[in-house]
Amino acid sequence: MITVQNLSKIYKIYDSPTHRLKEVVFGNIKQLHKEFHALKDVGFEIKEGETIGIVGKNGSGKSTLLKILTGVLNHTSGNVVVNGKISAILELGAGFNVEYSGMENIYLNGTLQGKSRKEIDNILPKILEFAEIGEFIYQPVKTYSSGMFARLAFAVAINVNPDILIVDEALAVGDMKFQTKCFKKFEELKNQGVTILFVGHDVSSIRKFCDRTIWLHQGKLIAFGDTLSVTAEYMEFMNTEDESEPVNKLQIENLKIEEAEAEANIFEQIINRWGSQPNLLKSVQVINEKGRETSVIKHGETIRIKVKFKLPDIADLTNVSVALSIKNTMGLDLLVFTTKDDDEISISEVDVNGEITFEFVNFFVNGDFVLVVAIEDRSHIQPQYFDYIEGAAYIKSISDKQLFGIIHTPVRKQLRK
Repeated sequence: MITVQNLSKIYKIYDSPTHRLKEVVFGNIKQLHKEFHALKDVGFEIKEGETIGIVGKNGSGKSTLLKILTGVLNHTSGNVVVNGKISAILELGAGFNVEYSGMENIYLNGTLQGKSRKEIDNILPKILEFAEIGEFIYQPVKTYSSGMFARLAFAVAINVNPDILIVDEALAVGDMKFQTKCFKKFEELKNQGVTILFVGHDVSSIRKFCDRTIWLHQGKLIAFGDTLSVTAEYMEFMNTEDESEPVNKLQIENLKIEEAEAEANIFEQIINRWGSQPNLLKSVQVINEKGRETSVIKHGETIRIKVKFKLPDIADLTNVSVALSIKNTMGLDLLVFTTKDDDEISISEVDVNGEITFEFVNFFVNGDFVLVVAIEDRSHIQPQYFDYIEGAAYIKSISDKQLFGIIHTPVRKQLRK
């Protein structure tokens, strides 16, 4: 278990080395430094066996927090209690001596983890097998690529039998095969009851593996709770141009949403709703082949999703589009449709209120899915949103046959005898 109470970390910033020296010599007669609060009164509790995601913009305090938890940094104030043996992958190469070979670093890191040489000898084959860097294991680490560094660091960290594993974005430098291998190992460690703290910018990975998520911003804890809810708030903040400090909407009411729902009380179970004009989307209907509104769709049937909307109050409508996304329950986009991709449809031709129908064959296998609808401003490279609803509707796909994967589409098969 990890308990953090009122945790703060303050760095003293000096304009020059001279100012630092003067302050040391003359004491507190004159303060010649500025204070930078890397963490401000952060508090949370992590239970044994949980997998916790940590998100936040660069400079939000994520790495500082992990360094304090691992004992690399001392905190300025507050309390930290960590029960269990920690294995951590912080910045790439942290804890490695670049002049040593990979093999020497394995024994160095193992010793720092409290392992005897005999114990390291026993786990060495597993480390080498997972790292897959071949004869480079005998070369100085300073000659390694970032990918080789990540392979070795991860291989060591997961094989010292930790109670708590901390990974700070190290997987981002690995290739797809290595990342897949690492995430499979995450699943194994979760099943073994290992507590995992995973820092990443890839929200889909956070949603897939993490039970709860911490959101940090400028050293402050903005939210800590259900991963889907926290990452939805985080994605909203990251996709808006508002530079003000984010607010934890999980704890306060969103007045804009209340206003929108008062006008159209159909979105009762939304995960999140936001945008510059969050009252444009009026309704979403899922209709089966029989013309009936439903939440259960059959594999292979043609379904229609109707979206009723109101145009935004702007002058240029040529860059407005209506978008539909079908996500899995972990928030990963599986299908995305938008009117911007169709030259035959122009939203600018709508008078005030409009309706768009997306029609397609359901090739999903058995599973639960989340609908996202949005009114987009496509005048920028990165879409901006007038109205965005995650959880506008929920559908369950069923099949009479046993099908595997996520999507099962028709395929042409040829058997040569």
